[in-house]
Amino acid sequence: MTSISKRASKTLAVECPLNKALMQVIHKLQHPEFNPQGALNLGLAHNDLLHEKVFKKVLCQQCLQIEPNDVNYGAPHGSQRLLGLLQLFFTKHFKPHYPLQSDHIFTQTGAGASVNQLIMSIADEGDYCMLPGPYYGAFDLDISVHTGVNIIEVFPHELVDTTIDGDELERVYQQAKSEGKKITCILVTNPDNPLGRCYSQQDIETFLKFASMHNLHLIFDEIYALSSFSHLIETCKQDPFQSVLSVNYKDFIDPTLVHVIYGMSKDFAVNGFRVGFIIDQFNEPLRLALIRSAGFSYTSTIMDRLLSNLFSDEIWIDEYLQENRQLLAETYVKTTQFLSENNIDFIPGEAGPFFMIDIRSIVRRNHNREATFDDENQIWHNMITHGVYLAPGFVFHSQVPGFFRLTFALPWKTLEHGLNIMLKSFNI
Repeated sequence: MTSISKRASKTLAVECPLNKALMQVIHKLQHPEFNPQGALNLGLAHNDLLHEKVFKKVLCQQCLQIEPNDVNYGAPHGSQRLLGLLQLFFTKHFKPHYPLQSDHIFTQTGAGASVNQLIMSIADEGDYCMLPGPYYGAFDLDISVHTGVNIIEVFPHELVDTTIDGDELERVYQQAKSEGKKITCILVTNPDNPLGRCYSQQDIETFLKFASMHNLHLIFDEIYALSSFSHLIETCKQDPFQSVLSVNYKDFIDPTLVHVIYGMSKDFAVNGFRVGFIIDQFNEPLRLALIRSAGFSYTSTIMDRLLSNLFSDEIWIDEYLQENRQLLAETYVKTTQFLSENNIDFIPGEAGPFFMIDIRSIVRRNHNREATFDDENQIWHNMITHGVYLAPGFVFHSQVPGFFRLTFALPWKTLEHGLNIMLKSFNI
């Protein structure tokens, strides 16, 4: 007799290169200032640009409050006050085409938990979720742990040009179908992780039409929605991000199939708060199921009040988001100038705290051949040995070796130090 269930055994068998790689270096990333063998963290998706501003708002301006009633149960998926404030927030910043109501929103303990709870409610054990790659590596766990849902990778666009090829989506779907694999949903990250780029409305419509053709649930993870910045650098351009909520998606698909994930970790730089949201506008049975399962991703009374106090200050929210975007733009410009001056190639970013650097030309210069995943792995270990951590492309299931995700949303003095360490690891 085994000591765990078959379900738990299947969970342990789920492969997650990102998690495996992180566990190798996590001890180096914790308090590197006190650890002589530590490494600067330029690999995880974090934003350190406005921590003081957020800290001051949460503590000094009394967003964080504890009251006697907090020892009692609150609303698992968010109080009426919080959901009403979130409805106003999403309406203002995501510009939904169809009026958004407070009961369309479900608060969860993080975007990862949101993905997991949503997958649990729309797909059955043995089903498959299609993931456009390269993709955020933790989706391996978010989608599959305890759900029994598997992943089908698809690569419908180039690394530099993210225009979606609908024919490639269809080819992969038909191949899976011929192998007896039942795809029931597709998960799209917009803005993209790890590329830091946004899908156009045409791309969004391509996803909608494809999902509609095969009656697939279509999930848009929009956790970096309000961290777009390229339009602040090239002011002649518009904001590159567009939410699927802003699209008249009933023209393309059964609206009960469209769902959105959001969270506080990235745009608001509070990874440790563990707050995520599921938005569903038209699927009432799904919403009832999410209410039923809300107790397994319970929003604490203390966090509920903190968020309510935060979102009630609309002026602060607007000022913060604008300042964050401006700092992202300024730091991105400094970072890409540094890379260009040192002959490091990169894929231009548009949103989020990261973008991809391309070290293939370095391998060609040093070894007179094309880069391999062994090269990528060796350079990654060289970086860690020298004292800096970047996320290698293989943890995002990249098909092309020689790429690393670089997180640039740090104070420039710290970031510049990390970039110089990175150069040494390249033997430049």
